[in-house]
Amino acid sequence: MAAELIGLGVLFLCAIVGGIIAARFKQPPVFGLLLVGAIIGPSSLNLVQDLNMINMMADLGAILLLFAIGLEFDVSKLMKLGARSILIGLLKFAIVLFFGYETTLLLGFSSKVALFVGVILSFSSTVVVIKVLEQKEMFKRKEVPLLVAILIIEDILAVFALTFFSGITDSSSSLLSVLEHILFSIAILVFAYLIIMKILKYCVSIILRNNSDESVLIFLSLGIGAIFSYFAFYLGLTPSAGAFLAGSLVASLPNAKEYGRAVHPYAIIFTSIFFMAMGTLVDFQSVKEHLPLIVILLVVVIIARFIGIGLTTSLLANFKNEQPIFASIAMFSIGEFSLLVAKESQKFDIGVDLVTITAAIIFISAILMSISINYSESLHNLFSSRAPMRTKLRLERISDYLRRLFDQMEIENFSTKKIGAESKIAFMLAILTLLTFFILRRVSIIIKSNYHAVFLYLFYTLSAILVFYLMSLIFKRLKSMHGALSFILTNVDSSRNLKKCRKILNSMLIALLLFFSALLFPFAMFALNLNVWANIIPFILIIGALYFTKGSFALIEGGSSPASFPSFSAAKF
Repeated sequence: MAAELIGLGVLFLCAIVGGIIAARFKQPPVFGLLLVGAIIGPSSLNLVQDLNMINMMADLGAILLLFAIGLEFDVSKLMKLGARSILIGLLKFAIVLFFGYETTLLLGFSSKVALFVGVILSFSSTVVVIKVLEQKEMFKRKEVPLLVAILIIEDILAVFALTFFSGITDSSSSLLSVLEHILFSIAILVFAYLIIMKILKYCVSIILRNNSDESVLIFLSLGIGAIFSYFAFYLGLTPSAGAFLAGSLVASLPNAKEYGRAVHPYAIIFTSIFFMAMGTLVDFQSVKEHLPLIVILLVVVIIARFIGIGLTTSLLANFKNEQPIFASIAMFSIGEFSLLVAKESQKFDIGVDLVTITAAIIFISAILMSISINYSESLHNLFSSRAPMRTKLRLERISDYLRRLFDQMEIENFSTKKIGAESKIAFMLAILTLLTFFILRRVSIIIKSNYHAVFLYLFYTLSAILVFYLMSLIFKRLKSMHGALSFILTNVDSSRNLKKCRKILNSMLIALLLFFSALLFPFAMFALNLNVWANIIPFILIIGALYFTKGSFALIEGGSSPASFPSFSAAKF
C-alpha cells in the first residue's frame, strides 16, 4: 500500500513540474505532462514502478477526460453544426486514416497495425489547438469557428472508433457477430441515455430543492459519469464511451454551466494524471528503435493534413490566400484520443508499441504546430508562386460554386427544413432496419435448431419482406432529400436548370460515396481479415470517384454564366 501511495504522490508532484515546463516553453500542458511522465517512468528513472497503479490511473483519467469533453457536447448544440463542417470533418478523418494506413502497409506492417496507425493519426488535439491559438492571440481569426466545429466532429468520431475497437472482444469473431454486439450495446446505452435524460431534470430539481450546496453538484455529476461508465463496460464497450454520454447528459441540464464549473478542477487533476500515466508507459528504447517510422508518420501527418484540411477548406469553405495553410498547420497536433486508441491496441497483441510511438508523435507534432503556425503566410507565398495559374483559377471557380451551395443549405427555408426532418427520419429508420436485421438473425438461429425447415423458409421470406419494406421507407426519405437538394442547387447554378442540377448532384453524391467507401475500406480489411491483395479495391474506388468528380466539375464549369464569372467565361481548363 505504501508503494502505491508513494507512486501516486510522485505523479501528483511531477504533474506540477510538467505544467511548469510547458508554461516555461509556452507549450500546452500535455507537452510537459507526457515528457515528465516518460522521464519518471519504468523505462527511465523508474520513480514510478507499479504498472497496475499506472494502468488504473490511466483508465480513470481517460474516463474523466471523456466525461469532461462530454460536458461540452450539448445535443441541441450539436444539431446546429452545419453540413459544411460535418463533411470537412468526415473527409479529414477519412483522408488521414487512408494515408496513414497505406503508408504503414508499405512499410511492411500488418493490416491491424496499419488501421490503428491510420486512426491514431486522424485525430487532432482539441486541447493543443485551442491552447496554442489562445497563447498566440490567433483565436479570433475567421478560420477558428470552423476548425472548432471540425474538432467536435472528430471527437464524436473518436468515441465511435474507441467503441468499435473495444466491441471486438474476439479477433476470430465474424463481422456480423461483431457488428451485432456493437450495435446492440450502443442501442441499449443510447436508450438508457434517452430515458435518463427525460427523468434527470425532474430528479435534479428535487435534489437541489433540498440541498443546493456545490458538493451535491460534484457528486451528482461524477455519480452519473460512474454509472454510465460501468454500464458501457458491462455491455462490453469502453467505459470512456459511457463517460462521454454521461458528460453530454449533464450538459443538457438547465444549469449545466454550474455543473461544469464544479467538476472542472477535479477533471483537470485526473486528466493531468492520465497524460502523466500514459507518459510513464513510454519506452525510450522503443522510440530509438522506431525513430524512422516516427519520422515517416510525421511526414504523413503533415501531407495528409494539407490535403484533408487545406484542400477541403479551400473547396468547401472557400478559404483563400493563406487561410487553408493556416487551417492545416493549426490541426497538425495529434490528439488525446490517439493515446486512447493506442492503449486499446494493446489487447490485440499486434507486436508494436503504439503507445510510445503515439506519445512521441504527439510531442513532436505539438512543437511543429506551435512553431510553424507563425509562418502560414510565408508558406502560402512559397506554394502560391509555384502553383499553375489555370489550376488556381479553376479551384477558385469550383470553390465559389460549392461555397454558395453550402451557404444556401444554411439558410432556413422550406427545402432546408425538409432536408433536416427527412434526414432524421432516414437515420432512425436505418438504425431500426439494422436492429431488425440482427434480431431476425438471432430468431432464425433458434428456429433452425428447433423447428422444421418449412418454418425456417417461411420465416426467411417474411423477414426479407419486412427488411425490404423498411429499406423502401429509407429510399423514399432519401429520394425526398435528393429532390430538395436539387431544388436548392437551382438557386446556385446560373442555368437554373433542374435536370442539369440533378446531374451535378448525382455526380457529386456518387463521387462522395466512392471516396468514403475507398478511404474507410481499412475497417473492412480489419473486420473481415482480408488478404493484402484486397487492398487494390480502394484504389479502384478512388479512380471511379475521380471520374465522377471530374464529370461534376465539368458540369459546374459549363453552367457558369458570363455575368457570374466575367474573367473565366471564355477560359478552358
